[in-house]
Amino acid sequence: MNITLVEKEAAELNYTFTHLGASKICDNCPLKKVCVDVLKENHSYKVVEVKKKEHTCLIENQPMCVCIVEEADYTISVENQKYLENMIIKRNSLNCKEILCENYDYCMSPLFSKARKIKVQGVLRKLNCPLDFDLILIKARKIDKE
Repeated sequence: MNITLVEKEAAELNYTFTHLGASKICDNCPLKKVCVDVLKENHSYKVVEVKKKEHTCLIENQPMCVCIVEEADYTISVENQKYLENMIIKRNSLNCKEILCENYDYCMSPLFSKARKIKVQGVLRKLNCPLDFDLILIKARKIDKE
């Protein structure tokens, strides 16, 4: 779990966001170490507690709330096989052009556009793929590069 700052309008329990990195403006902020430096770039986080303390962000002077966050699980598709909880696998990027498919976001998430290691948090269900790929839906966490 990490303590960070979240926009006041979004600072609610279970709010999930993806940290895309710091702005150049952040380099001049005295709160940078507790705001953006504690978060991993291109990782998603879920708010688990909202504190009463507020600060003002240098970007557009917007109010920020102190929050406790934890890394969020991702819901993604993988090739169908037996997976155990906490198993670490390499998820290869999928190549799909069926943008109207109900599963497209699970298969083609920009956060998983390259092959990477993930930790299986749980298997959800089998997917019905119009291209006949044998896929299942899982909850997963990113594994940092070694």
